[in-house]
Amino acid sequence: MTTSLSERIRQARKHIGLSASEAANLAGLTRKSWERYELDKNEPKASSLTILIDKGIDATWLLTGEGSMLGAEEQDQMQAIDPELLRMIIEEIEAYRKQHNPTWNIAQTARIVALGYTMLAAERQHDVEPNLGNLQILMQAANL
Repeated sequence: MTTSLSERIRQARKHIGLSASEAANLAGLTRKSWERYELDKNEPKASSLTILIDKGIDATWLLTGEGSMLGAEEQDQMQAIDPELLRMIIEEIEAYRKQHNPTWNIAQTARIVALGYTMLAAERQHDVEPNLGNLQILMQAANL
């Protein structure tokens, strides 16, 4: 499926989790200027597209629509998720929820999973057994 540059800019921005205002701010533009890129009203400056590329969007895909949206490094990171570590985190979160009944919304829960995964994966990279006590501290902090 061929998409226009403006559509790919919008897809990339949304994929990396930026609002139009946030992307505009990073690019040194007004929100309206950024939105004109996404509406195919203005041709984007290369410097504006660099913010998307710097956040892991593949430059060839962004400019031509060919290949994958994600750069090779981003794809490697996605494939490197350890299902066992993720299972441990989810089990800990569920146990914590049963005991403490936090009122986290889905976005807060996702942040806890992501931060917990990053923290425990870093421990594993240093040949240290993941310390679930650190995850407990993270969850307690999320209740504040």
